Amino acid sequence: MSVAAVLGGFAEAGTLVLLARIAFALASDDSSATMHLGPLGTLDISVTWLIVIAALLVVVRIALQAVYTVLSARTTFSVVHRTRSSLIHLYLAAGWPLQSSQREGRLQELLTTYANSSANAVSNLSQGAIGFFNLGALLLTALAVSPIASIGAAAAALAIGLVLRPMRQAVRRRSARAASSNLDFATGITELASTLQEVKIFAVENAVGDRLDGLNTRNIDLALRTAYVSGAIGVIYQGAALLLMVGALGLAYALGVSGLTSLGAVVLIMLRSLSYAQGIQSSIQGLYQTAPYLETLEVEQDRYRESTMTHGGEPIERIGSVTFEHVAFEYEAGVPVLDDVSFTVPHGELVGIVGPSGAGKSTLVQLLLRLREPTQGIMSVDDRDTKRIALDDWYRRVAFVPQEPHLFAGTVADNIAFFRPGVEAADIERAAKLAHLHDEIVAWPRGYDTPVGERGGQLSGGQRQRLCIARALVESPDLIVLDEPTSALDVRSESLIRETIADLAPTTSVFIIAHRLSTLAICNRIMVILDGVLEGFDEPEKLEATNPFYREALRLSGMR
Repeated sequence: MSVAAVLGGFAEAGTLVLLARIAFALASDDSSATMHLGPLGTLDISVTWLIVIAALLVVVRIALQAVYTVLSARTTFSVVHRTRSSLIHLYLAAGWPLQSSQREGRLQELLTTYANSSANAVSNLSQGAIGFFNLGALLLTALAVSPIASIGAAAAALAIGLVLRPMRQAVRRRSARAASSNLDFATGITELASTLQEVKIFAVENAVGDRLDGLNTRNIDLALRTAYVSGAIGVIYQGAALLLMVGALGLAYALGVSGLTSLGAVVLIMLRSLSYAQGIQSSIQGLYQTAPYLETLEVEQDRYRESTMTHGGEPIERIGSVTFEHVAFEYEAGVPVLDDVSFTVPHGELVGIVGPSGAGKSTLVQLLLRLREPTQGIMSVDDRDTKRIALDDWYRRVAFVPQEPHLFAGTVADNIAFFRPGVEAADIERAAKLAHLHDEIVAWPRGYDTPVGERGGQLSGGQRQRLCIARALVESPDLIVLDEPTSALDVRSESLIRETIADLAPTTSVFIIAHRLSTLAICNRIMVILDGVLEGFDEPEKLEATNPFYREALRLSGMR
């Protein structure tokens, strides 16, 4: 791009010089003009040839412009592609503690507005570079034609740039605040979309609207302030540049510069230089405005990179018995969420987990899945510390069914396979049968090719839940965790899911979090978590006799 810009600048400068020569030759009614070629001497050339050469230079410049336009576009979109790809892969490779702490919609905003800012930065940089080289070529040509006027113009242009620097710094500071405000507003919109049903039901549209109006007003106010300073820079530069040209001509007159053709060529070149100089100024200003977005992108990528999980370790063929030895976990130092938890679960056992909200059940599950590692103590499988086991091997042997089924727009088969390339049609059908969903699927006109709709909207709640169970079972895991699998289901769907879970033993270890105790009737043992402490872990009948919380929960659920 730089080479094309330099050559294009010289082609344009040569064209302007030739135009000045042609114009004065025609005004003087001359059929030829004298061209000064520096050390090569002078050359008398006809006006006809001057016109032909000028036309050829214009064609060359157009071709060079096309070259750096194509290169600039390719570079710009390549940077956007790489920025987005880097963000996506770094985010996916980051550890669950960082991922779970991200505000909803933040990644989406980083991948759109912030990634696009990298395109703006590259565009500003390339346009600025092109303008700089074009301007340099013009000034060098003007220097050859009239050294005094050209040197004065260049010095004044440098002075203008230094004077405007504080204003560009102000644009950068204001742009940083505007970028942060823009991210807050976009996050607020995403949060509204995810809670829209509750907003309607609780009739809080006005309050939510006022909150978003406040974020919107702040965002626009900061953007306006940035625009004011940015606009002022352009106005000041344009006026100063015109004064620069007037001053350069005045200097030439005062120093007795003669030669109308030379002075005319310099004037044309200076006029054209003004547009390039203004373009360079706009590019610099644009870089100052996009700098905060780029800095945020860099910070976020560094955060993702620093939290990348280590996937290496010892291979594992099978997950057998699971043991916790004095396991503790803290999100904040000195504030334990789990404290001194110890138990052993043989392979193939069905274990229920109960306890009040905030007791530490979800944290225990995250430790079982190795989304987090214990702060203290040891989690082991068949007497092997899980920290020594390769994460990739571990994740291939475990599965999870969330409380809220998450489906993507695709077919039933696509959602069961869930992007796993080794899953075949026979595996999908087997998993659907285990989840007691196969008969319903084949009854649909398109069978496994049936689209589930946006967020699974074409399926019932029970069908979505059983589809997620089929997804978890498709690779025959050794350990599966289910989080409230029946909390929002009808009696028939709950019965089918209980039957599915019961069929998993003894080939799979199952951990079930449930507030609906009827779901846990199939469990071999039940553990009670209270305030991060394992208060009880026994067979249901024995636990009922020894644990007040479980006994009270049974009574409140109507099962006693």
